[in-house]
Amino acid sequence: MKAFALLRLPFLRARRDKDLDPLTEGERTEERLWLLALLLIFLLAVGLFLLSAAQDMTTSTVASEFAAPLVAVLGNDVTTSLLLVMVLLICAYFRERLVDRREEKRRLVESLCAANESLQRRTHQLATWGELSHALIANFDLPSLLDLIVTTAIEVTQAENGSVMLLDDERKALHIAAAQGLSKEVVEQTSIPMGEGIAGWVAKRGEPLLLAHSNPDPRIRERLQREDIFSAISVPLRVDAAVVGTLNVSESSRDKEFNHDDLRALSIFANQAALALEKAHLYRESQAQLEKMLRLLGELQSAQQQLIHTEKLASVGTLAGGVAHEINNPLMVILGRTELMQMRDDLPKSVRNDLEVMRTETTRISEIVRGLLTFSRRSQDDTFEQVDVNEVIGKTLTLTENQLRNDNIKVRRELNQNLPTIEANAGQLQQVFTNMIINARHAMPDGGTVVVRTSKVAEGQVTVEIQDNGCGIPEEDLPKIFDPFFTTKEEGKGTGLGLSVSHNIITRHGGDIGVSSELGKGTIFTIQLPVTGAAKTSADLDEQAQENAVSLV
Repeated sequence: MKAFALLRLPFLRARRDKDLDPLTEGERTEERLWLLALLLIFLLAVGLFLLSAAQDMTTSTVASEFAAPLVAVLGNDVTTSLLLVMVLLICAYFRERLVDRREEKRRLVESLCAANESLQRRTHQLATWGELSHALIANFDLPSLLDLIVTTAIEVTQAENGSVMLLDDERKALHIAAAQGLSKEVVEQTSIPMGEGIAGWVAKRGEPLLLAHSNPDPRIRERLQREDIFSAISVPLRVDAAVVGTLNVSESSRDKEFNHDDLRALSIFANQAALALEKAHLYRESQAQLEKMLRLLGELQSAQQQLIHTEKLASVGTLAGGVAHEINNPLMVILGRTELMQMRDDLPKSVRNDLEVMRTETTRISEIVRGLLTFSRRSQDDTFEQVDVNEVIGKTLTLTENQLRNDNIKVRRELNQNLPTIEANAGQLQQVFTNMIINARHAMPDGGTVVVRTSKVAEGQVTVEIQDNGCGIPEEDLPKIFDPFFTTKEEGKGTGLGLSVSHNIITRHGGDIGVSSELGKGTIFTIQLPVTGAAKTSADLDEQAQENAVSLV
């Protein structure tokens, strides 16, 4: 019976293996040959059995005829039985060899498939890194660069979530700078102190960390379970050997567990990402420095132009002083003679009227000369004193009313006569009001109306409004009208410094100047001046300009 059991074993195993792994054509041919050999051996054994039965048959019953030979073959003929058993054992041995070969081949195929899959994955990673290198070189915008790093990290590791965490300026805590797969609330509220948590540990130690649920350490499994993570990788971002942040990926699905290949790939990628971040940071700093230098250069040019303007005013002031003396002397003679003649009683009425006109116009000439001297006095006298704003406006209109009249422009005064005096420089304020009125005149080439209004809108503050009904200012130009050298006038009709100088003067007085305008309807300039307050002399402004120039150099 043992022999028959051995005989059946190869067939059962062959059937079981066939169910698990279909045989190749060569293996099927080899198996057929082994089955044919077993069949021949079986037929040989049957022939020997029948031959022995024919020679030793002693009974006449059918059972005896078959029983006796069987006993003879398997029981009495020891040589034949041993031969049959040996043949079956040899067949079983070779059959085991065949099964082992099939198992070895199966393992080899599985190993080759795994190696091929790993090779394809590494090839994909290399291709991704190549594309990223070109993208990093061309990308200088920090937010978009951070998003690109997170996207690539997720693609390289096939992760579910990813994030870049950067250290704050004090290097005490990590904050999420970019992330995918995380809620907005988590991104905004996450702050991990150095040394705490997964990312904090990596940032402090400067070493990459791979966490998997299959790790035998129960503490790691407990932490992953607490954070609802099945597997995670965190690697440091280094710039000049200093850790500036961490690159992190995680997976909550049990179908995906990171391995050391993922850790190695993410570490290599993190080195490239850190270099790109440093490059973007340096680019941002250089842009900030460039903008600062351009701003200081503009301030230096403005200060230089204002200095030139001041020197011109000084020259005009000197000239006006000389002219005033030359004009005032004969004016005083004319005025004196006129008043003496008016004292005579025998003058006809018509002559007396003519003398009054002469006296009035002579007085007006004298006032114009004094107004010109006041206007040009800025370079000679920069002190602040108590000033009546309405009086300064009156002197300004005296100087400009003839030009306004020639251009068919009417002036309407709405002056509050109860204004308090303010601490200011009258010459500088007159320069501001003159610039405002000249701008209004240029905005109304076909004539119009200029309204000059004063009021006290708040305690300790005086407001001056100069309004015209001219062409107006485009909305896109309003933020730039106080910039140095900005002008909407034709070339040769303006330097672009009038409003800039006016803005600086009002700022020096501790006040504020604003503008509102509508195309086709007109413009209103509003000037607010403190009654007393933080007024600065032009010397202070010149000193500040010199400091800016030194900073620029």
